[in-house]
Amino acid sequence: MLYFLDLFGTFAFAITGAYKAKGSKLHIFGVIFLGIITAVGGGTFRDIVIGRTPLFYLKDPNYLLVAIMAGLIIYFIPTFFKKRYSFFRFIDSIGLASFVIIGVSVANTFLFGGNHFSLNSLLVSVFLGMLTGFGGGIVRDAIMGDVPYLLKHGSNYVLTAFWGSLIFYLLSFINVNLAMIVSFITTLYLREVASKFGLYNKVIKKQ
Repeated sequence: MLYFLDLFGTFAFAITGAYKAKGSKLHIFGVIFLGIITAVGGGTFRDIVIGRTPLFYLKDPNYLLVAIMAGLIIYFIPTFFKKRYSFFRFIDSIGLASFVIIGVSVANTFLFGGNHFSLNSLLVSVFLGMLTGFGGGIVRDAIMGDVPYLLKHGSNYVLTAFWGSLIFYLLSFINVNLAMIVSFITTLYLREVASKFGLYNKVIKKQ
């Protein structure tokens, strides 16, 4: 289940990275490259920090294939979707919700065995869950010469990544499936309902 969630998050983040690249009028290779960077950047940071090598997408080509496919889809997508910011923001939120779960799971399992609670495992796992969630976006924005969105005033990206990571970590000791569901829903709620820039306030509430 976690593996498919990881691929799902990879696809979602690759879409958002490619979308931003396409908006800057990059050619097809630029769109695909930025999609890949956004999709695997956070996991790369995480694995380097914890010494988990070879990197996950070097062992399993499905990650790169999924990211490339997402980049191609965005590059050839109809122009109707170019200005659908709220839609792509929602996709980004799905990627964040997926990756904070994966980041916490990988860090806690690899470093601490994943079966006992401690303050150290909590702090490290939550931090690496957050890093997995927004690391790729930081690299993407840096390459494109932008201030990372998560650092901009009014963004609740970091706070959302924190709560998503913390909830999954704590509930995973009770039931992993429950932890995944509650963490995923919480992340989407904070990004798309609680935030004034989310889908609810920008699209649904205005209808």
